[in-house]
Amino acid sequence: MVNTACDIQIDHVFEFNEVRPTIRIYENDKLKREFLIETLSTNSDLAGQYFHSSVRILKNDACMIDGIVSRDRDKYPTNIYEGVRLQPFYLSARESENEKLVGKGLFQRGLHFAGRITPTTVRSVCICDFCYRSFTLCHFHAGFSEMQYFYSGDSSQTLVVAYYEIPNLPVELQKNIDPVILRNVEAKLPLPTNGSGDYKYYNSFLCPHCKLPFIDFEKNSEIRPTEYYGNHFINHLLQRLTEK
Repeated sequence: MVNTACDIQIDHVFEFNEVRPTIRIYENDKLKREFLIETLSTNSDLAGQYFHSSVRILKNDACMIDGIVSRDRDKYPTNIYEGVRLQPFYLSARESENEKLVGKGLFQRGLHFAGRITPTTVRSVCICDFCYRSFTLCHFHAGFSEMQYFYSGDSSQTLVVAYYEIPNLPVELQKNIDPVILRNVEAKLPLPTNGSGDYKYYNSFLCPHCKLPFIDFEKNSEIRPTEYYGNHFINHLLQRLTEK
């Protein structure tokens, strides 16, 4: 989703009436997406709060929605804030473009943009390509942090390793990954403390509901070095190399 030229933009304030509200997107009378707004442990009840959103329809028929949670209907915080970005999607006229995104990374899906930093205070609400249920990702910029990330086999935990901690650790944007060197690096990784399956560089990020690949690094290995945002499920802690 590289076309950012906007055809229609509507600013709308959603009023949340549930602890974990659901935003439903309709195209005419057809339900297109359901996004469950999972809550941070630091703000576990969204009832009575508001979502100051920007709804944009791009010239290529992509729909993009993001905004900021606020306790005030008329204004939202600008310094320390809780941002929510809903996974963009194409409208019915270009449904085939949605199919092309199956298994692709978050840059291709329009959740991050090259040359623009997505603040860690903005979480992404994603839709599984297979079971169509939503789930929430938090992220960090691995390149700026000078660290590499690895997903456990079941994606329930994310390991972060500083560049200096393991010799020959692949770095973000590295073009050539030697498989022999990579296996030696992976042999030095710990087991997940809260998950199953060994940490691997090319482990896909799985839907937490149906366990099918969302970011399918096994089929799309060429995008792994350029997916420099590491992800973890909302309220899940990262594992560090030194943890037992």
